[in-house]
Amino acid sequence: MDNLALACRCGTISGRAIKVYPHHGTRVVCYCKDCQSFAQAIAAAQATLDAYGGTDIYQLPAARVQIHRGLEQVRCLRLSEKGLYRWYAGCCNTPIANTLAPRMPLVGLIHTFISDPAAEDKTGPVRARVNLAGATGDIPRDLVRSAPAKGYVRKLLFKILQWKLSGQSRPNPFFTGNQPICKPEIHTKTRDQ
Repeated sequence: MDNLALACRCGTISGRAIKVYPHHGTRVVCYCKDCQSFAQAIAAAQATLDAYGGTDIYQLPAARVQIHRGLEQVRCLRLSEKGLYRWYAGCCNTPIANTLAPRMPLVGLIHTFISDPAAEDKTGPVRARVNLAGATGDIPRDLVRSAPAKGYVRKLLFKILQWKLSGQSRPNPFFTGNQPICKPEIHTKTRDQ
């Protein structure tokens, strides 16, 4: 394939993911409570979560993500001191991506930040539906069967190792050295989240 256009809803932040091929990344839908809490914390649940509380995410190496405009509007939220770095647009609260740590090559682009009209072809089908216990409703069996979680973690860890060994953890648009590009806000979940 080729590049994947990225932009927040208002267009202030834009960029691209380069060298996007369905087999070079992994498209997953995550139903965890943390993904749901993140979307709710920035008032973006309606645009981000599917009918069962899932977030569609395309995982790829950090070095393939580029922010060309609006980097000063990128904000970070963490649900605990050691939680994922969850990036969003300060201008319009569009969820952008999730990252693990500065030296980890994995970036999970959230579908709300992918503006490319050919995204479905470029990222490929959903390969796994994960954290099903957090779903807010009964996910149809055909959806679960079409994207089983079995083997997903092993495959993802193998890709992360490949990306790290091939130097694809840098540059990372969300970190300068070992520091996030902006100070993360710590947003602790309430009991009902």
